Amino acid sequence: MTTRIAFLDIDGTIIDHAGEIPESTVDAVQRARANGHLVYLASGRTPSEVEGRLVDIGFDGAILGAGAYAWIGTLWQAGGWRVERLMDPARVAEMITALRAVGADYVLQGRDEVWATRRAVDRVTAVLDAEGRLSDATREALLDHVTITDDPPHTGIAKSAFSSDDLGCYGAVRGRLGDEFSVITGTMPGLGTAGGEISPAGVTKGSTMQMVLRELALPAAAALAIGDNNNDLDMLRLAGTGIAMGNATEEAREAADEATTAVDADGIWNAFARHGLV
Repeated sequence: MTTRIAFLDIDGTIIDHAGEIPESTVDAVQRARANGHLVYLASGRTPSEVEGRLVDIGFDGAILGAGAYAWIGTLWQAGGWRVERLMDPARVAEMITALRAVGADYVLQGRDEVWATRRAVDRVTAVLDAEGRLSDATREALLDHVTITDDPPHTGIAKSAFSSDDLGCYGAVRGRLGDEFSVITGTMPGLGTAGGEISPAGVTKGSTMQMVLRELALPAAAALAIGDNNNDLDMLRLAGTGIAMGNATEEAREAADEATTAVDADGIWNAFARHGLV
């Protein structure tokens, strides 16, 4: 049997838009691992935002912070951190200045801590609530540990999520930060071009996936990447097989080699079954 490795996004891929994890997804992950394959998380979430219910499913590792971190080995047990690709403090200062200049609020994400403006937290809370996703598990993972501050640290920052009430916010941020950063939009449902994410240039899920594959001595052809959003694009392109969820953005569909069904329609199970992991 040829060992395959699957990299799974979390929000919109493992967790559905009601904040639930389909039983078929849990079954798919656990059966694939029992069959000798590897299954990794690959998320924009940072380590402190990974819920206990995800860890309890059982994963062989994780790419987190949209490529800023990689843990190789059973999550929070065997193994450890092998990758940490942080933003230079001077770049953090430049980023905060740009966000303030265009009136954007921000969430700065580190490995174990998160710092945010009050309006950013209120806006995320409102979006989650409007979509019916403000469950206790989601609140604990994404909101309860955030430090509200207008004077955040400039060290230990992996990435930033930004938001505004202005649909021109993404364009304004992208125009100010240029090629020194990776700036994407469309990652927070309901915000559209009023928000986005910022990472150091070149730090992506896909580039860190390549690092993980090299360390595990696995070829790209062995990798399945499954995602639904715009921070999944290069991961979908660089894996041997990129699979877009049925609920994916148009950009993710175009980047992928194929599509599966939606997150709440057994999307992970169907993708794993098609490729012989279960």
